[in-house]
Parts: sequence; structure tokens; C-alpha cells
Amino acid sequence: MSQQNRAAARPWIGRHWGGLRVRTRLMIAFSVLLGATLAIAIVGWVGLSNTGTALHQFEEQALPDISRSLELAERTANLAAVAPYVANASSPFLLQGESQNLRDRITLVLALAAAIPQLDAAAPKLQTLLRQLERTVNDLIDLTRERLFLREDMRQLEYRLGSLAARYGDDADKAQLVQLAERLLLAAQVSNPAELDLLEQRYASGLAALRTEGGMQEGADELARIGSGEHNLFSLRLKQLEFEQRSAYLLASTRAISEQLSTEVGQFVAHVESRIEQQSRRVGNAIASGKSGILLITLLGVAVALAGILVVRLLVRDLGAVTGLMTRLAGGDTDQQTPAVERHDEIGDLARAFHVFRENAVEITRISQSLREQSRLLETVFNNINDGLSVFDAQGRLLAWNPGYAEILRLPPERLAPGVTLEQIQEMLAEEARDSWALDGMALDREELNTLRRQRVQRFERHFADGRIVEFRSSPLPGGGFVTLYSDLTERKTIEEQLRQSQKMEVLGQLTGGVAHDFNNLLAAIIGNLQLLESRLEPESRAAKNARRALAAAERGGGLTQRLLAFARKQRLQPETIDVDRLIDEMIDLIEYSVGPAIEISLDLNASNWLVNVDPGQLENALLNLAINSASAMPKGGTLRFETDHLSNAGLETGEEAVLIRVQDTGSGISEAHLARVFEPFFTTKEVGQGSGLGLSMVYGFVKQSQGDIRIHSRVGEGTCIEILLPRAPAAATISGTDNKDTELEQGQGQWILVVEDDQPVREMAQEMLESLGYRVEAVGDIDAAFSALTERADFALVFTDINLGTAYNGLNLAQEVSDMLPGLPVLLTSGLPAEQLTSRYGLPAGQYVLAKPYRRETLANAVAATMAMSHPGDSRDRADDKESR
Repeated sequence: MSQQNRAAARPWIGRHWGGLRVRTRLMIAFSVLLGATLAIAIVGWVGLSNTGTALHQFEEQALPDISRSLELAERTANLAAVAPYVANASSPFLLQGESQNLRDRITLVLALAAAIPQLDAAAPKLQTLLRQLERTVNDLIDLTRERLFLREDMRQLEYRLGSLAARYGDDADKAQLVQLAERLLLAAQVSNPAELDLLEQRYASGLAALRTEGGMQEGADELARIGSGEHNLFSLRLKQLEFEQRSAYLLASTRAISEQLSTEVGQFVAHVESRIEQQSRRVGNAIASGKSGILLITLLGVAVALAGILVVRLLVRDLGAVTGLMTRLAGGDTDQQTPAVERHDEIGDLARAFHVFRENAVEITRISQSLREQSRLLETVFNNINDGLSVFDAQGRLLAWNPGYAEILRLPPERLAPGVTLEQIQEMLAEEARDSWALDGMALDREELNTLRRQRVQRFERHFADGRIVEFRSSPLPGGGFVTLYSDLTERKTIEEQLRQSQKMEVLGQLTGGVAHDFNNLLAAIIGNLQLLESRLEPESRAAKNARRALAAAERGGGLTQRLLAFARKQRLQPETIDVDRLIDEMIDLIEYSVGPAIEISLDLNASNWLVNVDPGQLENALLNLAINSASAMPKGGTLRFETDHLSNAGLETGEEAVLIRVQDTGSGISEAHLARVFEPFFTTKEVGQGSGLGLSMVYGFVKQSQGDIRIHSRVGEGTCIEILLPRAPAAATISGTDNKDTELEQGQGQWILVVEDDQPVREMAQEMLESLGYRVEAVGDIDAAFSALTERADFALVFTDINLGTAYNGLNLAQEVSDMLPGLPVLLTSGLPAEQLTSRYGLPAGQYVLAKPYRRETLANAVAATMAMSHPGDSRDRADDKESR
């Protein structure tokens, strides 16, 4: 072979020879390492097996005894600590709970003692002591129950003595009787039997002396029944003292038995500790033996590993470059070039594989970056949407959920985990929400609905006990299962209901305002004619008295109309100085109408000589709101009580003196959770659709604006008490709007007055009333007749017109025409509509005086005289001349 051919063949031979040596060397090195590893594994396995056996024996024998002995020691120590709670129970309900707790603890200790097989040998007295403790505890429970019943009997006798002392306390002649009753009350508190016996002797002598005196036989008999009769106070108190001594003895016995129990358990614990120490020594010996074997084989393995390292070190030199490239590739560097790709041995194959890995890594990095961005976006949306979201598989197992899911459904987050079934989650819901599935008010079947959720889109609602309404929108998934979106509709439903409620109130206001005009016209005719009739009768005649009673009833009807207008918010109200007792007394009929016949109303009004400066209409509205709320809390009837009193330490910003108004009912009461929120706007404890949630918040706002304060006290099942504190008006203040009906009436001097009134009875009444005041009257029923009268007669001194004349042309239009035609001719307006409605419907100017219907003769006389006095100078001749000149 030529030299050129040999040179060309050498690289080929070297490559294949080198490849053969790499494989051979690796096989030899790894075979040696495999043998050493197997030897170490066998020795370690044997040592660990022995150690595991010892540990298993230790766990089976010692650990359960340790756990049970510690638990037994702890529970026996707690028995004596629980017994005083039973002895000191203040009610049968608490006694039942504490006694059941103590019995459960004793039962648990007995069961635990029975479960420890070595206990009888190590602590033979333990079972006997436990039974003795159980009997002592039962005696203590029975004694405490009798003591509670005895305490109730004593309280009843003390209450009868207190009532007796209060009944005769203000009578000086009954001082001896009251003193004897107080001596009996003192006997109910003594703690010494000898002192109790001495008080009983004094009571007997005092009772004998009391019977000798006349006039106190009823009280003496009552005292005899309390102090000397069957189950008298002295015998009950003596029995109480005996019970207290017996209870102290049983508690001491309980503590003594518990100490003996602790001693017995301590002996058992010492026995268990001895066994544990022996078992620990056996485990230590097994571990030491295993360590020795593992150490020997480890030294041999280290020697073999050193030899393998020497062999492999020769092999890894060629792998260094590719390894470094792969390391940088793992660190994210994908820009380096791949060396030695042309080699045909294992190193070349590795280099070519690395090239493929590098290209794939570049593509995977690009795809991973895109997936991470999409995953972060989806995770952000999933976790931060306001609604709840859950995903279930085809078998109804939970796959994924967001925080809103647990929050909206009030589920415990710690109990949610992948794989939890739909049935288990539904059991976590509040009991009221498990079957309250509905859609548009129609109840749905839960099982059928859960099946349909896997097939097609479903929408339904659940109603929770706290008033929340949650909408479920469920859609099936292509691979089985379903995804559900949960939305809290409570606020939207509440707003819808409040809108409907406000619409009802608006309709009520419109209806009340419309009826008020016609009703006030009727009352105006009745009151006016009754006053005219009364003026023509003898003051002390029977007919005059009948007329005055009818007049008072008609005026009460007018007041009732004004209150209805105020309640419907159709009347502007202003603060006035008022007598609260008088206001409550006058509106009691409206309250009776509102709460119904099943509610008994009682009054205790004691604030008549203190006045307050508030808006009377708003105060009436507030009291009516409170009465209606109380009635709704007493659907089967009850008692509603109104009380007023003076308060000298009110602590208001305006001063210490205030008038206290207390509204108290015997209804269902309000829970502590709701009590702090009752004054919040739109908060209500009633069913959806039963209330707007604005009543108490309006009362709160009115009281605070009046510089007062409001307090509420309530307990479930015991009724509600609301107290309103209103600052006292200055002592020099007088009641606003007080008319002196005895004041001399303003009489006319024959002036002509034009009366414009479309209601004939009212028109005739007004005409006759003005004529009785000394005026001459021309009365017409419409606008055309009014203009005709003004054209024909030039000496009118006043136009007295109703605003609502039954046509589009009203009294305000007439007043404007009169002002243009006859400047200086005054116009007095009257109406039975509230001022707010006159402003909105007819455009009544602010500050314009309107004589409200119904009106009294005195009010009409003053209004006519005042309107004429405020008119512009000039008499009827001036207006006549002005008319002719035009």
C-alpha cells in the first residue's frame, strides 16, 4: 500500500478504534460500579430491615401506650376543673350544657381507660375511682338543679315582698308592715343559720304585733303566707344554705378523687416510660449493628468509586466541549455552534443530537413564552372577576374554581379541593340554600337540574337565609362536565324592590293629595256651617253642645287629613314649639288605624310641661313608622306602649335637658347581628317585598337633624324598645300656632267681597260666614261669572277665590287677571290641596299665603282683615275711575 493510501486510512481506523474503546471502557467502569452499588444496597437493606422491625415493634407497643397515657392524664386532670362550672351554673339551660359536658368527659375517660390493656395491672384503683367520680358528679348535678329551682322560688317570694313594700311604702300608717316586709327581704340574704333563726323569731313577734293592730289585716295575711306558710321564706333560705354546704362538699370530693386519679395515672405513665426505655435500647442496638455493616461496605464502595473515577476521567475529556454546550443550552443560551458533528463515534452522535435539541429548544422557548403570557392572562381574569366560577367534570367532581366561588356561596375555602363532588359541596351550603332552587319564582328539582347542567345551558337562582340571591349560569363542556358562573343579584333585586316600593309610595302620595282637596272641601263646609249654627244657639243649650262636639269631630278629621298628607310627603313641614304629650294623644287614633285591632296600645305620658322645637309632621311620621314596625313584629297581637318623661342628664350637644319618648313593643325582637345595622338606609329584616328599609333610617335622620339622639334596645323573643331624645325648648317658649278663640273677631264695615268657589256647599258657607262678619258678599261658581261680577261692580274690596276651580283656568290665573285689570284690589287664595302640590301643579309662588281648608270663622276673619290691610292704598272709587278710563 502506498504512503498516500496509508495516510488516508489512518483517520478511519482511529475513529473506529476510539469508538470501540469508549464503549468497552464504559462497560467495564459501570459494571464495577454496579457491583459495588448492589453490595451496598444488600447490606443496607438487611440493616434497615432489622431497624424497621425494631421500630415497628416500638410503634406497635410503646407509642399507643404513650399517647393514651398522656391523653388519660390530661383528661383526668380536667375533670376537677370542669366541676365548678356545673356547681356555679346560673340557669337550667347552662346547667344542662355544663353537666352534659362533664358527663361526656367522664364517659370518654372511662372508654379510654378500658382501651388500655395494661392499665388494670399498673393502676388497679383507676376504674373504681372513675365510677366514684361519676356518682359524685351526678349528685352535684342533681343538687345544682334543685338549688336553681329553689332560687326561682326565693325570687318569687322576694318579688312579692318588694311589691308589698312598694304598695304600702307611701303610707305612714303602714310603716310597721313595710318594716316587717323589709326584714323578710333581709332574711333572704343572710348566710348564717343562727342569724336566720334569730330573724325568724323577730318576724314571728312582729307579725303577732301587726295582727293586733287594725287596718293591716290583708298585708299581715300576705306576710304570714310568705314567712310562715308552706314553703315559707325561712325554710327555703335554710334549704339554700344546706345546698351550698352540700355543693362545697361535693366539689371538694371531686377534687380529692381527681387527685387520686392523677396519682393512679402517674403510676401507669411511669410503667409505660419503663417499657419505652427498654424498647429504645433494643432499637438502638439494631441501628448500631446496621451502621457497622453500612460503614464497612461504604469503605469498599469508596475504593471502587475511586477506581471508576480514574477510568471515567479518561472518558469524559472528549465529552467536555459537548457537556459545556449542553449546560449553556440548559441555561438558555441557544446561540452557540455545535462542534464535532462530523465524528462517527458516540461523541459525534451526541453532538448531532445536541444540534437537534438546540433547534427544538429554540422552538419550545418561543412556544413556552407564548403559553406563559396566555396563562397569566387567563389566571388574572379567572381570579379577579367579581363573579364566582367553578368547573366540574363529567362525574360531578370539582376541577377548578376561583376565590369568588367560595365567597359568594359562603363555602369554607379550606374544604374545597380538586375531586370534591357536587353533592359534597351542596352539603356544605347553609341548610336554607340546599333546596331553594328557583327560576322566576318557580321552584326547581335539584337532581333533575344537576343532570340537565351536563347537557345544555341552564340558568337558575338560589335564595340564602341572609337574604342574598345568587344566580347560577351553567354551560356544558365539550368533553363532559360543566362550567358555572355565579352572580350575586341581591343588590339588583333589592334596588328593583325599592323602586317598586317607591312607586307605591308615589301612587299613595298622588292618591292622598287628590283626595285631600275634596275631603277638605267637605270639612270646610261642615266646620263653617257648624260654627254658624253654634253662633245662633244659646251657649249652654243642648243643641249648642251637640254643635260643638260635631265641630270638634270635624276639626279632628281635618287634622287626620293633614297627618295623611304629611305621611305621604305631600306637605312641607317646619319646626314648631310643640307639646309632645298633646301630639301623641291627638294622633293615637291614626296609630290605632295603622296597627290594627290585635295590638293593644297603652300610654304613659309625663312630659306635658316641657316643650320641644321640632317639625310636628315629621315627628308624627316617625312615631307612625315605629308603630308600624312594632305591629309587623307582633303578627299575632301584643302590646305597644308609648311613654314620655323628663330627662335631666341627656348628654346632648344642645344641653342636658331633654324630653324622652319611649316606644316599646312585645314583638319578636331583633338579633344582635342586625341590631347594629337597623338605622342603615335600605337595610331591612323583613322578607323581600315586605319593606323598603327606609323607615328607621328616616326616623334616625329626622332625630339627628333635630339635634336629638335615638337609641334602640332589643332581644330576640323579648320585644324592642326605641328611645328618642329631643332637646327641651327654652323655658320661656310657647306652643306655636296657638289660636285664642276668645279674641274679638275682625268685623267688616259693609265692604263688598267677591267669593269665587266651584263647590256649592263651600261657596254658600263662605258667603254666609263672611256676611256674619259684617261684609257684603257676591258669590259665583266659575271664572266667567267672576269676570262678569268684576265688570258690573266696581266697589269690591277683596276677591276671595279657590285655586282649584275645576277647569284649566285656576284661581292663580284669576288673581293675575285681577292684578292687571284692577291694580290694588287684593286677592285672598284658599285651597284644600297641600302647598307642595299647589307649587308643582299650579306654580304657586314661594311665600304666597294660601288660606288652608278647612278653616274656622276666626281664621277667615283674620285672613280677610290682614289681606285688606296689606293691599295697596286706594279705595273703590279709585278702581272705578281706573275702570272707566280704560
